[in-house]
Amino acid sequence: MWMSTGRRTAKIGETITIRREDLGIRWRINLEAGTYTEEKIEPPPPPPPPAKETIHTVGQNYYEPEFDWTLSDSGQKTTIAGRPCRQFLAAGDADYAESTVKFWVCEPIAGITHPVNDAVISHMRNPSARKMVEQATAKQGSAWVLGIEETQEHSIAPTMVITVSVKTLDATAAPPGTFELPANAKKAAR
Repeated sequence: MWMSTGRRTAKIGETITIRREDLGIRWRINLEAGTYTEEKIEPPPPPPPPAKETIHTVGQNYYEPEFDWTLSDSGQKTTIAGRPCRQFLAAGDADYAESTVKFWVCEPIAGITHPVNDAVISHMRNPSARKMVEQATAKQGSAWVLGIEETQEHSIAPTMVITVSVKTLDATAAPPGTFELPANAKKAAR
């Protein structure tokens, strides 16, 4: 993944996703087929005002449990992407659900203003856990999250574990063409 203000390129297997906020476009490129699709991206609309709950709206929303979080610094240190990191542990308890989160934070690289946190935290499945990690790192100042292991245990679903870790971290300029469509890619029919 390469990130710059308003631009992001991520490669997973044979798929590249390029998000260009300056152009209002997201490209998804299939390297194997040599094709791409293009989508317009709009800035997110402002959130609607909270609706007053009535007999017509009760039960319309998916239930998202509210977790009570217990957070601690484990005291363990490790190196992720060449950066010394500290490990934090969090346990969340909610009605009919439990969640645990391990996450590793490091000091940012001097002169880099675009944190990697969004690229790591955005993969978390539990909105409450995501918010807890964001708040915990905000209390650490400008700390970067370089790794997360999230475990969710629901009473009616199998245990789910999400692991995200930065493998390399480079503060150099992206190679030319990183945020552009490959020259030989053809637009795919939908």
